[in-house]
Amino acid sequence: MELNKDQKQEWEQWLSERPENVKKVAQKIVPWKKYMQKGIDDIGNRYSPVSYDEDKDGRVTLTCDKTNKEIPFLGGYGVFGMNPNSLIEADS
Repeated sequence: MELNKDQKQEWEQWLSERPENVKKVAQKIVPWKKYMQKGIDDIGNRYSPVSYDEDKDGRVTLTCDKTNKEIPFLGGYGVFGMNPNSLIEADS
């Protein structure tokens, strides 16, 4: 998915209002793409960020919507506390 001009402006505005640690993660792990976990057998789980949380120590975690087209009962819920370094962009 590509953002249109208005969406890009909204995204840039949103980023400008975030703490630096959150901004760095949000620029790398964007909410309009799907991700999978590194180092885990791919059974179709995909994660889409819905929020970025900064802990007191500055560490950033994600809350993601989890989906799975191949095995639907494994998806359909939110996962919180995800490490952004454990995610890589998925093809689908």
